[in-house]
Amino acid sequence: MKRKIGLLATARKKLNHPAAAIDLYISPLFLKSVHFAKQNYDAFYFYSAKEGFLTQDQWIEPYNVSIKNFSSKEKHDWARKVVEELLNHEKPEECTVYLHGGWVYREHLQPELAKAGFQFEVPLEGYSIGNQLKWYDEQND
Repeated sequence: MKRKIGLLATARKKLNHPAAAIDLYISPLFLKSVHFAKQNYDAFYFYSAKEGFLTQDQWIEPYNVSIKNFSSKEKHDWARKVVEELLNHEKPEECTVYLHGGWVYREHLQPELAKAGFQFEVPLEGYSIGNQLKWYDEQND
């Protein structure tokens, strides 16, 4: 049976001091996605505009960077690097990736995941932030 791997977006709202990736981000949506991932995935990782691919325990500084400010080439390079790092942790033939996060990131990640041979699903595709929060509440009961 294939492993279920979560690839979760980080958040704009952060602590004001360095912390492990899993602790740095403090938005309700992020916290609910982590709770869901702990219950439903065999492993999970994060992605951020500044850091790219992040493991849960990776120590990072707070930052204020948005992919919206990247050029097309920077977005493409960012997504390629995220998927290259994921390949250091997971084999495409052994897992399905569950991609959580907004289209502004996914539009670049999805083609790179496919190119690398990963099967992936987007559980919350098309959901507004409010509906995502509601969905996580329903799943996390």
